[in-house]
Amino acid sequence: MKTKITTYSDYKLVKEETWNDTKENIFQKFYSENNGLRYCNGSYLTFEDKEVSKKYDEWYRTLNKSIRFEMYYGSGIVD
Repeated sequence: MKTKITTYSDYKLVKEETWNDTKENIFQKFYSENNGLRYCNGSYLTFEDKEVSKKYDEWYRTLNKSIRFEMYYGSGIVD
Protein backbone atom coordinates (compact mmCIF):
# COMPACT_ATOMS: atom_id res chain seq x y z
CA MET A 1 0.00 0.00 0.00
CA LYS A 2 1.21 3.48 -0.82
CA THR A 3 -0.32 6.61 0.69
CA LYS A 4 0.43 10.29 1.25
CA ILE A 5 0.71 11.58 4.82
CA THR A 6 0.50 15.26 5.70
CA THR A 7 2.10 16.59 8.88
CA TYR A 8 0.86 19.74 10.59
CA SER A 9 2.42 21.73 13.39
CA ASP A 10 0.65 24.67 15.00
CA TYR A 11 -2.12 23.95 12.46
CA LYS A 12 0.27 24.74 9.59
CA LEU A 13 1.42 22.32 6.92
CA VAL A 14 4.96 21.20 7.72
CA LYS A 15 5.58 18.36 5.27
CA GLU A 16 4.02 15.85 2.97
CA GLU A 17 5.49 12.42 2.48
CA THR A 18 4.58 9.10 0.92
CA TRP A 19 4.59 5.95 3.01
CA ASN A 20 4.90 2.62 1.25
CA ASP A 21 4.36 -0.51 3.36
CA THR A 22 1.63 -2.96 4.30
CA LYS A 23 -1.69 -1.49 5.35
CA GLU A 24 -1.23 -2.80 8.90
CA ASN A 25 2.26 -1.29 9.25
CA ILE A 26 1.17 2.07 7.84
CA PHE A 27 -1.82 2.24 10.17
CA GLN A 28 0.25 1.27 13.21
CA LYS A 29 2.96 3.81 12.34
CA PHE A 30 0.34 6.50 11.70
CA TYR A 31 -1.29 5.82 15.07
CA SER A 32 2.04 5.79 16.89
CA GLU A 33 3.32 9.02 15.38
CA ASN A 34 -0.01 10.82 15.66
CA ASN A 35 -0.40 9.64 19.26
CA GLY A 36 3.07 11.04 20.02
CA LEU A 37 1.83 14.46 18.94
CA ARG A 38 -1.23 14.44 21.21
CA TYR A 39 0.27 16.93 23.68
CA CYS A 40 1.58 19.29 21.00
CA ASN A 41 -1.27 21.70 20.31
CA GLY A 42 -2.07 21.91 16.63
CA SER A 43 0.30 19.08 15.67
CA TYR A 44 -1.12 16.04 13.92
CA LEU A 45 -0.95 13.78 10.88
CA THR A 46 -3.61 13.24 8.25
CA PHE A 47 -4.11 10.91 5.33
CA GLU A 48 -4.43 12.85 2.09
CA ASP A 49 -6.74 10.20 0.62
CA LYS A 50 -10.14 10.20 2.34
CA GLU A 51 -10.71 6.53 1.44
CA VAL A 52 -7.53 5.54 3.28
CA SER A 53 -8.69 7.64 6.22
CA LYS A 54 -11.99 5.73 6.28
CA LYS A 55 -10.12 2.40 6.14
CA TYR A 56 -7.91 3.56 9.03
CA ASP A 57 -10.97 4.48 11.12
CA GLU A 58 -12.51 1.09 10.36
CA TRP A 59 -9.22 -0.68 11.23
CA TYR A 60 -9.01 1.16 14.55
CA ARG A 61 -12.63 0.42 15.48
CA THR A 62 -12.10 -3.30 14.87
CA LEU A 63 -9.14 -3.52 17.26
CA ASN A 64 -9.66 -5.27 20.57
CA LYS A 65 -10.04 -2.85 23.51
CA SER A 66 -6.96 -4.26 25.23
CA ILE A 67 -4.88 -3.66 22.11
CA ARG A 68 -6.12 -0.06 21.85
CA PHE A 69 -5.36 0.43 25.55
CA GLU A 70 -1.80 -0.88 25.06
CA MET A 71 -1.31 1.27 21.96
CA TYR A 72 -2.45 4.40 23.82
CA TYR A 73 -0.67 3.93 27.14
CA GLY A 74 2.23 1.71 26.08
CA SER A 75 4.38 0.88 29.09
CA GLY A 76 3.08 3.86 31.09
CA ILE A 77 1.56 3.49 34.53
CA VAL A 78 -2.19 4.00 34.73
CA ASP A 79 -3.77 4.84 38.08
